[in-house]
Amino acid sequence: MDVLLTTRPKKQPNADLSVWIFWGNNQTLDINRKFVANKTFYDEPLIMDFNGDLIPDIFGVTSESKRPEILIGRNLTWHQMPDVEHAVFKPHSHAFIDMNQDFTADLFLTTLSKAGEAQFEIWVNQDGDFAKPQHIKEKPKDAVVVGQSVFADFDGDGQTEHLLPACADTACQKSVIYLSKLGLDEWFPVLQNFSDGVNVWGFVPHSNDPTADEISFPITLHIGDYNMDGYPDALAILKNMSGSNQQAFLLENEECRDASCKGAHRSFKVHWALSDLNQIKDATVATFFDIYEDGILDIIVLSKNSPKKELAIHALKNNFEADAYFVKVIVLSGLCSNDCPRKITPFGVNQPGPYIKYTTVDANGYLKNGSAGQLSQSAHFALQLPYTVLGLGRSANFLDHLYVGIPRPTGEKATRKQEWTAIIPNSQLIVIPFPHHLPRSWSAKLYLTPSNIVLLTAIALIGVCVFILAIIGILHWQEKKADDREKRQEAHRFHFDAM
Repeated sequence: MDVLLTTRPKKQPNADLSVWIFWGNNQTLDINRKFVANKTFYDEPLIMDFNGDLIPDIFGVTSESKRPEILIGRNLTWHQMPDVEHAVFKPHSHAFIDMNQDFTADLFLTTLSKAGEAQFEIWVNQDGDFAKPQHIKEKPKDAVVVGQSVFADFDGDGQTEHLLPACADTACQKSVIYLSKLGLDEWFPVLQNFSDGVNVWGFVPHSNDPTADEISFPITLHIGDYNMDGYPDALAILKNMSGSNQQAFLLENEECRDASCKGAHRSFKVHWALSDLNQIKDATVATFFDIYEDGILDIIVLSKNSPKKELAIHALKNNFEADAYFVKVIVLSGLCSNDCPRKITPFGVNQPGPYIKYTTVDANGYLKNGSAGQLSQSAHFALQLPYTVLGLGRSANFLDHLYVGIPRPTGEKATRKQEWTAIIPNSQLIVIPFPHHLPRSWSAKLYLTPSNIVLLTAIALIGVCVFILAIIGILHWQEKKADDREKRQEAHRFHFDAM
């Protein structure tokens, strides 16, 4: 893995960004080998695979052209994207994710409308090229402050939905989370009530004030399925509107029982009383991370101590007890640094752009879908995991089908997609797409993570075996006693033959 850093002068928060790349050397970084881009960026760049060669490229608006350009990762050359007509919104929330269910990542852009407000464009990947959008989606009418767009299969239908945190006023006194589906202009609110019964909370608006001492982050939701029910939950930073405290809160995805949800069918419920999260004051960023590598997503929170403004990192273990199931998928690049020796499958590293989808049957016998994109966003503290954890609920059934698709190069019409069947739940799947153009030859390595059910099953099996052995032992002992009694009776019997 290589490391990309964006830097700007300390006292110029609105200055353009310089990009530095430090090349990875086995387990370390080679400090003597670094690359500094000869163009500066207007905003944080997006890491994506623009040309479908499974080597990450850098997408962003350069200060020279004021139009999006791509720094191709393989040979570090610049490539223009001439068809973009609108200026890019700052801070942007671009994404590289499949939006139309063809298993090839599309390009989502946040641009500026003529009125100077945020609007959203989806550049669909057609035969390896990004086609200019025929339709541009406007922001919600009530939204004055627009946060970072995030993408998740919110209602478990196997299709990616667009989630947008927003505020109805500049101070974020009234906050809302909206949801929109592909092809629909309508926005559905999935969370409007930000009151805990005593205080009203709201998002923390982004500040571009050069004189401010504090770090300001755009309004961002971090997505992850903490209870593994198959519906992604979220973490958000909220501020007390009647005070100065800001905290991280867990937003649980639950079935919507309110008429206001309309087309969403599901909504977020804020967990106001999680004591461990509530103890962390002045939280600035919160995200999910699988600390114990057991498929259960834990929480990491960044906070600043008020007196010294020092930043501290807190890790919270997920103690969710229900023995739900998951599948953890990571799609690698299938590349070698040099020519691969014969009969050796190259692993490579994790990639932006792969899309994963599963279909299975839940505990009630109904068809269940789920999907997710891998590393779809990278800018503005997206803090996405290099793998995808898909919750399966409490159904211990095998995954009937698991599909994986990767980006494809220009001119290639065939979708690069492969299917695996009968995947064991509670397992980690490492997908190696080698060679890229032959999905049938792709390989997948499965690592099983035992759950509590496995332990309980083993205990039950051992208990049954011990019980059966005890019965066999008792019956054997009784038979031996009967044999001894019969032998004694035989010994006392008078033998006429002896006379």
